[in-house]
Amino acid sequence: MAEKGKNQDTLFHKLPLVETAISQGQAIEISRGIDLYGNNRIGPIHIFPLQLIYQDIAWYLLYEYCENGHLAIGRLNRFRNHCKTLTIPPRGLELQRISLNKAYQLLENGWGLNLGDLESQKLELQGSLELTKVEVRFFPPMTGFILEGERRHPKQKVTPGIIDKTTGKPSYVIYTIDLPNRSLDEFSLWIYRHMDKAQMLSPSVLVNKHRQAAIALATRYSEF
Repeated sequence: MAEKGKNQDTLFHKLPLVETAISQGQAIEISRGIDLYGNNRIGPIHIFPLQLIYQDIAWYLLYEYCENGHLAIGRLNRFRNHCKTLTIPPRGLELQRISLNKAYQLLENGWGLNLGDLESQKLELQGSLELTKVEVRFFPPMTGFILEGERRHPKQKVTPGIIDKTTGKPSYVIYTIDLPNRSLDEFSLWIYRHMDKAQMLSPSVLVNKHRQAAIALATRYSEF
């Protein structure tokens, strides 16, 4: 961005400080400048940074709030060019690893980067959170890609449907997974990528959401 003369005044400029804080377990203050989800989460926060993550098209920061241990992930360019070390004594790498392992457990259980709220995290890490069973039917030619993704999620189940006599391949596959509610929106976004080659089967809230999205898309094209 800087080379193109389109420099953005974001946390990218403080990465050396952030990386040092990660390696020492040092608490820092950073400041969120943009909240695209309408939750009014703007301004400074006190955190223990845990890891830099690259996913899809952006860099993210995995961190833990100092005051309550809440784990979260935020996109780097949505934080301001602000980072300062707090007077809280560094907690060291062992405690950093413990928090990081908790975050990995949440990431493995869920779908995407939304780690949920504090109370749900506690229940999920204790194994007490009720999960939602999600089922999707995929159709050719997407079936081959779904069957190919054996490690797309550690808890997925992929069931081939009846064999098409013409092609000798499954006419559809059923993708089943149990997810925390925090992950349903991001899972839906993945399904939307497959357009008419995917049909949501359960839960009903995602079925209705997918149907309404399809209707809205068809309506948008019918206006031209």
